[in-house]
Amino acid sequence: MTTITSPGIYYTMTSSEYFSDPCPRPSLTQSLAKALLDQSALHAKYAHPRLRPAQDADDDEEKEPYRAALAIGNAAHLLMIGRGKQLAIGEFESWRTNKAKDFKSEATLAGKVPILATHFSRANEMMQASRLQLGAAGWKNAFRNGHGEVVLAWEEDGLWFRTMIDWMTNPTEVYDYKTGGGSFAPHVIGLKMEADGWDVQAAMHERALDALDPKGMGKRRFRYAAQENYPPYALVPVELNEHWLTMGRKKLEHAIGIWRQCMTSGIWQSYPSMPIVPDYPGYRESQWLDREVAYHDNLAALERRPHMLTDFSGG
Repeated sequence: MTTITSPGIYYTMTSSEYFSDPCPRPSLTQSLAKALLDQSALHAKYAHPRLRPAQDADDDEEKEPYRAALAIGNAAHLLMIGRGKQLAIGEFESWRTNKAKDFKSEATLAGKVPILATHFSRANEMMQASRLQLGAAGWKNAFRNGHGEVVLAWEEDGLWFRTMIDWMTNPTEVYDYKTGGGSFAPHVIGLKMEADGWDVQAAMHERALDALDPKGMGKRRFRYAAQENYPPYALVPVELNEHWLTMGRKKLEHAIGIWRQCMTSGIWQSYPSMPIVPDYPGYRESQWLDREVAYHDNLAALERRPHMLTDFSGG
């Protein structure tokens, strides 16, 4: 079991070691920062492997039921990067039979991720499609030259941080690989990126690299290869500009402030205990007002031209 005793860049740490948090003190990650921002400090505490209360073994058995998109994503990640969660490929049509259930349980107990053969086949097809598309984007180094699943750990004023980069060609050129069953079309990818916190993730990567490789500060490129997990396995290459990074830095700084306060005080607040009055969603208000105006405009037009009234009910 690898433990972290000093800040550094770790190239051989396993994903299970990373997710167990081997830092000297409970450390902040980009996923925990998102929990702090999107939910509450208490949610972040329960998501941390060293801070959450002990759970019964029975509670963990079905904590994460099999999901095709997640299984395909894990397999594609392993094939793309060459590192990741170990897989156990089940030659079954589904997990419904007793034999399939036994296989799945044994794989999980062995620390492997069960995946149906048909889903593993789709992950292989994704890889073939991704190589052509990455080449067309000019990203010939992506997931080829460099290191996969690079772990960075560092300390700031008594707080420890860690992050894992999917692929680092060098400290100024990093890539992350995203897969999913929705649309990654260029006109919707921005909404998904913001909702999933890709800007926060890039800001955490940048903060780590700036702490451990200061000479590369200001020269870094943060790239995402986002690929759909269904035919034709379309991939969109995304590079974050200064606008995205600035927003990510702002959010991350706010999350760090909350984390520092919680780690110092030992108080992990949840949602407000007092009743709140939420803001009405602005876009929904605008939609309704437009609809209301359109209805009255149409009604006025019909009053001016009553001959246009027609009963299409057939009565």
